[in-house]
Amino acid sequence: MVLPAIPLGSQNPGQTEMPLCLHARYETQKAILTDIVASLHRQQFRKLVIVNGHGGNSFKNMIRDLAVDYPDFIIVVANWYDIIPQKDYFDNRDDHAGEMETSVMMHYHPDLVLPLTESGDGNETPFAIESLNDKTAWTPRHWTKASADTGIGNPRYGYRRKRQTLCSISIRQAMQTFHRTCKQRIILKKHEYTHAAF
Repeated sequence: MVLPAIPLGSQNPGQTEMPLCLHARYETQKAILTDIVASLHRQQFRKLVIVNGHGGNSFKNMIRDLAVDYPDFIIVVANWYDIIPQKDYFDNRDDHAGEMETSVMMHYHPDLVLPLTESGDGNETPFAIESLNDKTAWTPRHWTKASADTGIGNPRYGYRRKRQTLCSISIRQAMQTFHRTCKQRIILKKHEYTHAAF
């Protein structure tokens, strides 16, 4: 079963002030996920695969809590942008609305992408603390201070060949994950989980 997409996510400061950028708190996201799992569990589903498309979302703590509440229910999360390493297919690291994300949008919905001649260059203003730039440590970025248009990574490099390659490989690997999660036995203690929702 394929469930409807949930078009809400956790946003950084600087994004929440932008038109139509909707922020969903951790508590909201956990409540939605909890209700979904409870409903599926009542209907005898025992697996759920979440395909996440927003870097601001983090489901691990929620999934750990739900694993305690529903020990016979497996939740697997896959971030589509992490399915294949960027460095193997792109010249520049994409962080937000850059080469990779633009390539995917142009592959599936080119009508929703402005001409690349109108895009920003993807330059960012780094943190003053180097450990935040090299990902040793983390804090939320204020997006309007981090870049001119919230884009980090140059979208102008999103060539057609890269789009097709990225999308076909990502879909193939995602489908393998779905298939294995759905069809193969996942055994924890003495439980076997067979039904899955995506």
